[in-house]
Amino acid sequence: MPSFRVQVSVQGMRPGHRPPEVPDTARQAVPEAAHCDDVRVDVPRGAPVVTVRFSIPPANRDDEDARAWACAETIRSALDEVAVVSAPRVLRRRGGEWLALLR
Repeated sequence: MPSFRVQVSVQGMRPGHRPPEVPDTARQAVPEAAHCDDVRVDVPRGAPVVTVRFSIPPANRDDEDARAWACAETIRSALDEVAVVSAPRVLRRRGGEWLALLR
């Protein structure tokens, strides 16, 4: 199954929400048509980055990429309810590499 990652930077928390909600919210936001493989939060340069790794059923590449972007937007939208977040960055696994998907 095609594997993807969505990465979203967290700029701050929304009032009434706490940081531990972020990974749970991201995991729950993965649409039913996809499988959540992993969620992690890293702090590479001061701002936390949420990475959600997910897989989707195979189809043609354009359809897979479009569904990955749709998943990314769903995840970003859910995270935006609890935190101030960036636009999503989507990566696709190809061989042993993660390649950025352009829109």
